[in-house]
Amino acid sequence: MKKRIFAALAAAALTAGALAGCVSVGETSSEASEVLAPVTSSEPSSQPEEPSEPSSEVSEEIVEEPVDLGPCNPLTGETGYPEEALERRPVAVMVNNIDAALPQRGLAAADIVYEVVTESGITRLMALFADPEKIPYVGPVRSARHYYVAMLAPYDPVYVHFGGSPAGKEYIANLGIDNVDGLTYSNYFYQDQWRANNRGREHSFFIDGETIASIAGNRGYETTQNIKPLLTFAEENLPVGDDALNVYVPFSYSYSAGFDYDAEKGVYLKKRNGYDHIDADTNEVLTYENILILYTSVTSYQGDSVRRDVALGSGNGWYVAEGKKYPIKWQKGDHKNQFTFTLEDGTPLEVNRGRTYVCVTDKGYAESTTFVKA
Repeated sequence: MKKRIFAALAAAALTAGALAGCVSVGETSSEASEVLAPVTSSEPSSQPEEPSEPSSEVSEEIVEEPVDLGPCNPLTGETGYPEEALERRPVAVMVNNIDAALPQRGLAAADIVYEVVTESGITRLMALFADPEKIPYVGPVRSARHYYVAMLAPYDPVYVHFGGSPAGKEYIANLGIDNVDGLTYSNYFYQDQWRANNRGREHSFFIDGETIASIAGNRGYETTQNIKPLLTFAEENLPVGDDALNVYVPFSYSYSAGFDYDAEKGVYLKKRNGYDHIDADTNEVLTYENILILYTSVTSYQGDSVRRDVALGSGNGWYVAEGKKYPIKWQKGDHKNQFTFTLEDGTPLEVNRGRTYVCVTDKGYAESTTFVKA
C-alpha cells in the first residue's frame, strides 16, 4: 500500500521505549539548501549575629527534576530531535569525492559519513541523514557500489545514487533496496550548469530532501523506518585513552582522510588529502565528534583490475574521540547485520553523541595510520 512519503507520524511509543535513554540532564544538541553560489546580592551585616535556636522542623531535601530535552536523533544520539521525525525513514546518498567534484554540498548536514575506496585508488562518500526533511541539496551524486549497499541495508534507508557498477545494481535489485537512481530520474535532480560545463556532466547533479520525498512517494516506498542504529551512546565519560590530536588515515597511494582535534569545540576538523574539507553550503570545514577507522581486506572484484571488493566480515580498528584513541574490534557479516563494535576486552563500545565519520580501509594501511600526540 502506498503511503505518503516522510509524513509526520506519532512516535510516542518509540520515544518511551528504544529512545528513552536519550533524555538526560544537561545535554545539548549540536545547514543551507539554496542553489550553489560561486550563523541580587545583599551587603553583609556589621552586627554580630545572635545564635539561633535549633529548629524543630525537619528540612526536606530538594530534588531537581530531570530536564526533558526531547527525543534523540537515532544516528547521532543528540537530544532535541523533532518527535515527528522519529519514524521518518532515513536517506543515504552517494557523493563523489574526486577533485572535480569539489566543493561538495550537504555533507555538513549528514549525521554519518562513510568513506571507502572504489576504484583506481579513489574514494567515494556515502552520507546518511536521519531526517529526510532536513536534507539540503547534496552531491555531486555518483554511482553505487555493492559493498556500500551492504553497509546501508541495516538502516533501511531510501538509497540515492546515479547509476552503479554491475555488482552494485545487482545488490540493489536482489536485496530489494528502495532507491532513487539519477539515470532514471535525472530530470528531478538539480544540475549545476557551471559544473557541467567546466567539470563534466557527471559532477554536476544534486538533489534535496523534498525531491527525494517526491520521487519516493511516487514509487510507493514505505515512509516509516525500520532502522538498526550503528552506535550506542555513552551516558558517562569515555575511558582514558592514548592521545590522538591529529589523525591521518590512508585509503590508497593518492587518497587520505585527516582529522585535527579542536579541544575548545570538542570536535575534529576534517581534511581531505591534506587540505581542509569544505562544505560549499556552509563554507566551513566539516567537523565530527566521532571517528571510526575499520581495517579490512580490499581486493580486486572478481579479477577486475579497476573495481574493488571490500570484506565486511570482521576486523580491528580504532575509535577516536575527544583527542584520544581506543583500539576496537568490529563485526558485520551478512548485509542484514549492522556493524557492532567492542573494545579489546570485549566490552561493547559506547561513543560520544554527535556526528560520526567512518573510514573503511585496507588493513595493509594500518601501520601507515598515524596519531599525533600532544
